[in-house]
Amino acid sequence: MKKVAGLSLIFVMLVVAESWSQTPSRALYQLRTKESGVTERRFRKILGDNYDGQDQNRRDYNDDRKKRRRKQAVGATADATPDYAWPTHLIEMGIRFAPSLNLNTASGVGNYAGFRDNGAGVRMSIGPTLDYYFFKDRYAFGTGLWYTIKRSGFQMPGSFGETRFTPGASYKESIYNLQYLQLPATVKMFANNIAPGVRLYVQTGGLLSLKLAEKPLEQERNALYLAESGGNRRQYSFGDIELLLGTGVQYKINESNAFNLGVSYQRGLLNIARGNQLVSKSRIVALELGFQF
Repeated sequence: MKKVAGLSLIFVMLVVAESWSQTPSRALYQLRTKESGVTERRFRKILGDNYDGQDQNRRDYNDDRKKRRRKQAVGATADATPDYAWPTHLIEMGIRFAPSLNLNTASGVGNYAGFRDNGAGVRMSIGPTLDYYFFKDRYAFGTGLWYTIKRSGFQMPGSFGETRFTPGASYKESIYNLQYLQLPATVKMFANNIAPGVRLYVQTGGLLSLKLAEKPLEQERNALYLAESGGNRRQYSFGDIELLLGTGVQYKINESNAFNLGVSYQRGLLNIARGNQLVSKSRIVALELGFQF
């Protein structure tokens, strides 16, 4: 029994000694932790929050991550709707060259009875253009100033211009070149891209055409020119109002430049012949070639 009691006493003493040996270590750890917290707060108060550089590195990392996310979001939006972006220039200037096929109607009474049209001819139109975008890059007001040459021709009975009627006389001809200054007032509507940088457009509106000059061709055989006092009297009115309808494709080279390729139809609304007994209206089909800058 004495041995058991001695062993128990020795075990209790060992447990107490171990607890005493651990207690200072824990207290020391807590003291050191408290001191380190106080020291860190003092450093931050004296040197600032970024005294060790860690906060600035963390902020830089977060800023970079936000920038990358914004770029990805902008790129995804641009890929989803590439042709709904605001244009880089609200006003775009350009140059237009348009070879055209010219026709005209002909209907006459009285002295001009028997008049009919004289086929078609190729003429040209050239001039500056201006597009003002009023809704993103989808809708634009299109105008410009075009120098346009039109062809107007007639076939007429062989007795036209003669003092007496000659039965069976062959038909005579008359062809004029009419020079106009045209002022368009149109709306352009652009569709979705059909290929990278390529999109369709439709143009519709009107034209105000002011005549600059009229020139008879082949004067020695031009019956209308010869019949009217040797050409001293003008044969055509001062102008015309026309409807314009066109379509085509626009190819964007870069942010500022583009090529346009299309076709247009112009339909004259007014009688361009000067005499009341002769009615003639113009019809034009044009190939539109343009460069925007």
